[in-house]
Amino acid sequence: MFIRDDEDMNDGPSRTDKLFSMAEYCQVFLTAHYIKNGEDDGFIPLIERNKLDRMPKAVAEEMDLIFQMAIKQLEKWGADPAEFFRKMEIGEIDPVSDFIDTSEMRNALGNVVMRRLRIEEGIRDEEAFDEAKKILPEMRDNLHTFVSEIMLNAIKNVAKDLMKNEIPFDKASEIFNPRVKAIAHEGIITDANPNRAKMDKLRKEQKASSEKKVRYDPAWG
Repeated sequence: MFIRDDEDMNDGPSRTDKLFSMAEYCQVFLTAHYIKNGEDDGFIPLIERNKLDRMPKAVAEEMDLIFQMAIKQLEKWGADPAEFFRKMEIGEIDPVSDFIDTSEMRNALGNVVMRRLRIEEGIRDEEAFDEAKKILPEMRDNLHTFVSEIMLNAIKNVAKDLMKNEIPFDKASEIFNPRVKAIAHEGIITDANPNRAKMDKLRKEQKASSEKKVRYDPAWG
């Protein structure tokens, strides 16, 4: 293996990378769930890094909202899905920002960052707020990257299934209800969760419609 000896080598993970692991990202979604439901003034369950299997189902349910939003975006670009993904990857279309820049998600992120600063760096409560404000833009960008990777993976799977079954993209939300299937330290597994009965029905309707157009096309005499 070749390693440049004139390259500056990082000492390790950045400060923000050390603050957050999968557990903390999940904690942001859970905290946002409690804030949205007006339950943030009480006890919010703590998600521990080595006990992801014990986290509440509400974490996955909050993440599922990302996919519902993305499906709606995908339907708008039914005529040119390749352009949709291109614009998403270059940031011209950015549904993720619409999702994470809500007051609930911002407050949840700030709360989790402050708690991690107290635990990881021993910063006092009154100082944690000011320190969190300094690094919040970077933490927000990290959250954006995290959510984008989940969403793109799930929506590309939906797009493949639509094309494979010759179903128009504007019918995506009728067929698919993407959701989180499993969460581990290494990543998140998503499920396109198609309604196979509706898919078969729509595919037959599309086929019948195509055959009818050919049968009555005046070009055929």
